[in-house]
Amino acid sequence: MAVTDSAINPPPLADIARLTTAIGRGLMQAGATTDVVHSSIIDAAKGLGCTEAEVYAQHAALIVTLRRGTESYTHMGKVGEHGTNLRIASSLRKLVEHIQDGTLDLAAAKKVLKDVPTTTKKYPVWVVALATGLACAGFGRLILSDWRVEWVVFIPTCLGTAVGQWLRHTMLHKHLNFYLMVTSVAFTSAFIAGLGSRLVHSTKWELATVAATLLLVPGTAMFNAQLDILHGKPSLAAARVVRIMFILLFLSLGLILAQRIITLIPLP
Repeated sequence: MAVTDSAINPPPLADIARLTTAIGRGLMQAGATTDVVHSSIIDAAKGLGCTEAEVYAQHAALIVTLRRGTESYTHMGKVGEHGTNLRIASSLRKLVEHIQDGTLDLAAAKKVLKDVPTTTKKYPVWVVALATGLACAGFGRLILSDWRVEWVVFIPTCLGTAVGQWLRHTMLHKHLNFYLMVTSVAFTSAFIAGLGSRLVHSTKWELATVAATLLLVPGTAMFNAQLDILHGKPSLAAARVVRIMFILLFLSLGLILAQRIITLIPLP
């Protein structure tokens, strides 16, 4: 019935543009590649009756132009902080598929889109923090940190990273400055890992501090920047690279500050 009604009374292009832009925004903020963002917007627009759709993706904005017969509409929407959330991205892709096959009309798609953040399953914060701690502590072994007494050195690195992950989650949900968050998490993780390793007389405690801050390395952004370059999108790739450089800069600031303070603490 929804498909028939849409065919008889097609929704305004402005409403379609706002919906498709919101889908694209969600995908970009969830870490989807630019090609996925483009194809999702175009597929959703055509599923809602548009004959043509053009997308221009920037790092902080999306511009969508839709055409249907003699009608044309251009809409620009802001894009927030880029992160990584594959479950959100998967939910949005499923939404686009349902729009394509006619299961959802515009009104139903809007409702589903609004509910995506609350209906998408999430791991408990403590599970994410523990998994992140174990992963970064494991990376400590790969970068040849001191493993003469493996379990003793492993624990402070795991603990520091877990606390840092919890702090990151808290600061992001409070919408605090992103780069302040990076520096704070890097300092906290490195300080706990480095001090703990130094107290057990590790000769490579500096490597423990590095391992504990690996949770902040923007791997998804690096991957997407490479794909943008290969697919002929140099301006978006350049914007991603600049953001990556600032993240690494503020990460290094927190890391170095933690290392300097640790060296001032006398050993027992």
